[in-house]
This record gives sequence, structure tokens and C-alpha cells, in this order.
Amino acid sequence: MFRLPILRLCARPLLPLLLAGLIAACGGAPAVAVSPDAIDFGAIAADAPVTATVQVYNQGTAALRIDGVRTSCGCTTATLSAKTVAVGGAVDLQVTFDPQAHPGLYGPLLRIVYLTSNDPAQPELEIPVSVEILAPEEAHS
Repeated sequence: MFRLPILRLCARPLLPLLLAGLIAACGGAPAVAVSPDAIDFGAIAADAPVTATVQVYNQGTAALRIDGVRTSCGCTTATLSAKTVAVGGAVDLQVTFDPQAHPGLYGPLLRIVYLTSNDPAQPELEIPVSVEILAPEEAHS
């Protein structure tokens, strides 16, 4: 009996791609995409939250199910308008950054929004959120 243990080890990193191909061959697969793919709030005052909307698209051939949305820090929140996206459809993802969550913190910050879905090729998508919190003397000058 001939065994290929090397193939088993080498195929492990390729498993998501193989799974995506298998699902596509058996009736289609969802494909998540976002626009914009990053948020830059620019320079903001430290006393008011800012919000942006990201479109979450399904560019696949089966329904996209959003299993979870989380952020890298409590100062950033993200809310979906729906958890299922039809083929060719889109839903809104509202992202809010609240500088008041970090009193006394000024300067550039980077946060991440994590979107998990049933897209076999990209089960987790990261959306970078950048912002610069201005010190009070900079914001009012």
C-alpha cells in the first residue's frame, strides 16, 4: 500500500482553496468584497465620534452569510444592516470611532474591523480604520 504523508502535510495550507473549488463545483460559493476596503477618518477633534459606511458585497454564486463582526478595540464599533447578502447584492456596514473612549490619547491610531463569513476563500476579512485624534489646542486653532 502506497501512502503520501508528504502530500498530506503540503496540502494543509491549500485546504481553503481546495474547499472553495469543491464548493464552487457543487453549486457555487459566496465571495465577500467591501468598498471602500479601508477607512481613513483623517484628523478629528477628541470630543465627537465619527462614522463611515462600508458596502459589503457578495460577488459569488451563492448566498453570503456574515457570521460575525468584531473590532480590535472598544473605541470602534461596527453594525451590519443585514447578516445575509444575496448573490450580486450588498449590505451596509456602519463603522463608528469614538475618541472619547481614550481620554487624553492623541495622535494617529489604527484599528481593525474583522468580518467573518461563509466565504470559503476568505473566511475573515480585515478592514483597517485609521484616524488621528487632535489634542485640544490643535483642534481649536
